[in-house]
Amino acid sequence: MTKIELVFSDIDGTLLNSQHEVTAEAIQIIQDLVKQGTKIILASARPPAAMVSIADEVRLSSPLVCFNGALITQYSDGSFIDLYSLTLERLDALQLYQAVSTKFPEISFNIYSGERWYVEQEDEWVKQEAAITKMDPESISMEDFLNEHFSVHKILCMGNPDDIRKLEEELEGSTLSNISYYRSKDTYLEIVNNQVSKLGALDFLCEKYGVELKNTLAIGDNFNDMPMIIHAGIGVAMGNAPDEVKQAADCVTDTNDENGFYKALAKGLG
Repeated sequence: MTKIELVFSDIDGTLLNSQHEVTAEAIQIIQDLVKQGTKIILASARPPAAMVSIADEVRLSSPLVCFNGALITQYSDGSFIDLYSLTLERLDALQLYQAVSTKFPEISFNIYSGERWYVEQEDEWVKQEAAITKMDPESISMEDFLNEHFSVHKILCMGNPDDIRKLEEELEGSTLSNISYYRSKDTYLEIVNNQVSKLGALDFLCEKYGVELKNTLAIGDNFNDMPMIIHAGIGVAMGNAPDEVKQAADCVTDTNDENGFYKALAKGLG
């Protein structure tokens, strides 16, 4: 059996159950694997600050893969040291903001830059996301921010499913060829540079640690996890993943509410 030297795991819908909790069994197996010398990496669409508390809970000090791979950062002594960063083109971000604010005024437009979260107003969508991520946004003028050349790692658009679907259709017909976007929920559209992927982050960290891709295990529950699930040595889909994601995996574990993360690692690395 191939020796797994690095585990690359999604967070929401994978490590966390539907109550946004990590089980005691999951924490224990992570600790057991770390003691054996296995690298455990958390990868998410979340910003850095929304990942630190989870990394602390499972007692991991490894780099954090944020914004689906747009930023890889190391948290140490209360600050972040960036190892890798890929941002949106400024003009693309500005064009996106102008399109959303004029055609879809009910959609909440959010910018993530490093560990900072920027909004124009704290609407109900923002309050909901703040409660989930335990982060506090900063209110700014988006147009001024984007005109002043600040970096943008991710844009998050939140709104009712119909508006999000229409925005997606709008982007499909646009001239913005340097962006990548996907729905992480019916109500969330995530937008990053089109070179960003969790697989790219996995490749970067394999090179950093001298680990071959065949000696990795990747586990996730959504479409943005598919490339890493396909290319890792062992690709695991959660039981709550869409059928297409399950079909791309080497094996399917139980759902995130049935301790699927723990069971996958216990079976795949036991």
